[in-house]
Amino acid sequence: MTNSHNALPTVKLTSGDGFTFIIAKQVAENSPTIKNMLDLSRGADTAAFTEALTNEISFPEIKGKVLERVCQYLVYKHRYAGADASDACVPEFRFDLELALEVLMAADYLDC
Repeated sequence: MTNSHNALPTVKLTSGDGFTFIIAKQVAENSPTIKNMLDLSRGADTAAFTEALTNEISFPEIKGKVLERVCQYLVYKHRYAGADASDACVPEFRFDLELALEVLMAADYLDC
């Protein structure tokens, strides 16, 4: 899947409740789990995941509002990669306390 405006490869992430998020593949690959799912060059012993062929990943156990926040974090992580955490220009990434457990569980699964 590519974005016709700037020709950057994109990835379609779909939540369990049907919400779809399209983000740059380079951004999505800030999650090692997603990066592995999208890896077409897996060794001869294993076949590539279907997700790698379609650039579409479904997360049936993650709600849309949680996946949205995960996508926002992946953009945040991509934008501030390499920046010193104590740097004053790096804002804190915040999320609602009511989503905390679900966001942390999704972040743990996605290793991000």
